[in-house]
Amino acid sequence: MSKRSIRYYGIVLEYTLTRKKVKNINLRIHPDGEICLSAPQRMTVAEIDAFVTQKAEWIIRHLAEVDRYNRMRPDEELYTGKTVYVLGKAYEVEVLEHPQEAISLLPQGKLLLKTPYPEDEDAMKKQYLSWLMAESHDVFAASLQRMLSLAAPEQFPTPTLAVRNMKSRWGSCKISAQKITLNLQLMKADCDCIDQVMLHELIHLKEPRHNQDFYDTLSRYLPDWKERKDRLETQYKDGIA
Repeated sequence: MSKRSIRYYGIVLEYTLTRKKVKNINLRIHPDGEICLSAPQRMTVAEIDAFVTQKAEWIIRHLAEVDRYNRMRPDEELYTGKTVYVLGKAYEVEVLEHPQEAISLLPQGKLLLKTPYPEDEDAMKKQYLSWLMAESHDVFAASLQRMLSLAAPEQFPTPTLAVRNMKSRWGSCKISAQKITLNLQLMKADCDCIDQVMLHELIHLKEPRHNQDFYDTLSRYLPDWKERKDRLETQYKDGIA
């Protein structure tokens, strides 16, 4: 693995080169903007530089898109003035140094985070996520009861609930154990969005596949489930994960 660069009309493009047992050059741009190439052992550096030059305009356009995305993405730190979401509402964080940890939601749209370590970002994030986890149990239990009542004709079994801070899924269902696991990040969304995920996983207790029967059942009880899902996917992102 080595670092190389080319100059394209005054723009320096630096890339990481890795030699592999491949037939062709593979070009990737990582989310952080790093340009990575894997190239055949036999290919000369002059040929590789020529390839990068040929792809330079595409690389520059893609880097611009990556930069625009990263600037739009919520930052991942907690600080006074940061906006976070709790149950569909936006709260402005106020960090207050205090010997005891505590978090409270104030009526004027503030989330007061008391902490002994106001300069320790990791510690404050851990405190916040622990608080969110504690709050989630009653919220998700109430959602379960609402959806069991709404879909009472289906006679769903009452599952065990678990909560995890997951990266890519809103929920999962283990049919054999009759267990539903929900993503802690759902606590940022409004209750209608939470209910949509809860019913989705409840239906999986009877129908493991996303087939027509599955979506017919979901639409029967939540005709607006697509709107709820779209809201969940596009709103309530604050970067705190």
